[in-house]
Amino acid sequence: MGSDDAVDESKLVLCCALCCANLSTYLTADCLGCSGKVGLCCLNCEVCCKPGAPCLPCCCIGPACNKCDGCSCCNMQTQCCCCVASAALPCNDEVPVAVSILGLTLYPKCGCMVPMKKIMER
Repeated sequence: MGSDDAVDESKLVLCCALCCANLSTYLTADCLGCSGKVGLCCLNCEVCCKPGAPCLPCCCIGPACNKCDGCSCCNMQTQCCCCVASAALPCNDEVPVAVSILGLTLYPKCGCMVPMKKIMER
């Protein structure tokens, strides 16, 4: 997600993941609220009800048509308090390929409760 995103992926801790879909925990003070985005090619729709998040065009909902620059064909991310679910097809920088079961990450780096920041490092 971009710099004006409601979820900072570098602050997530991976819980469960299989290929291009994952569940993470958001263990920071700014986890309060709910947000989400769904995209199909260049068309995106965002929803945000979170303090300090960027304003969207229509109250808390914002449709957008973004330039396609290697983006995923379809992607989604939802966040409710400390729980975050993300998926992309194909995988991208925000949703990297990973395999994790109950907090034990097997790929691309082995460890327990691995921060998404370490998984996103290339």
